[in-house]
Amino acid sequence: MTTANRLRLIGGLLAILFLCAALTLLYNQRQTRVSSVSATVNAPQTVVSSAYGGVVTDTFVKNGSEVRRGDRLFTVSSITLQQDLGHGVKPASTDAYEIDTSDGTVTYRAVQDGYVTDSQAEVGSFLANGAPMATVVADGQRQVIATYLMSPTDYGRVEDGSRVSIFLPNNERVDGHADGVAVSTEDGQAVTQVRVHSDDLADPRFAHLTRQGSPVVTVLELRDDGVLAGPTDAMMAFLTKIGLR
Repeated sequence: MTTANRLRLIGGLLAILFLCAALTLLYNQRQTRVSSVSATVNAPQTVVSSAYGGVVTDTFVKNGSEVRRGDRLFTVSSITLQQDLGHGVKPASTDAYEIDTSDGTVTYRAVQDGYVTDSQAEVGSFLANGAPMATVVADGQRQVIATYLMSPTDYGRVEDGSRVSIFLPNNERVDGHADGVAVSTEDGQAVTQVRVHSDDLADPRFAHLTRQGSPVVTVLELRDDGVLAGPTDAMMAFLTKIGLR
């Protein structure tokens, strides 16, 4: 065998060994990840309820309307309020509503920046005392509620703070971490609900993709207890550094 053939043989063997090692590490890394069976964006929200029952006389917003703190939402003419005023009761206005004592009306205002959903108030409709009028979904911080179906062994490797990849409806990925875990058992499987926190979900660029209830896909990283944990982490870090992950 010539020297050139020997070099080609050795090179081929090294290439095969390298490929096998890379595939082994990749397989090991895949075993430490689990994809969600369902995941949705969750945002802080405030239900606007009628402090005084009455008839809606004005609406200033509709479903989907963007609002800022202090913006007017609805005005209600309330017989109950008018009766209280007639009896000398002097209710005070709050950040949530403004009382007009001259005509017995209540104007409801947004208490936070956000957008309106589930609006029940229409001009001419009657709303009982305490009835929900609308919901204001707040701008700012978002989280994802993700559900995973995994074996008891895999559930044992779930940790608070674990890294989570969130794939938005446009398939763009943002990074987050587990910020709370709840579990129940169904047919011997661990139905695991994880609350995922990510500052990137509040990025204005993703506003239309991270509205309340938006569907997403999440991939949770489990603790790697195997002997290949170190080499796998090193390989993944290298691939991330060169932009292949």
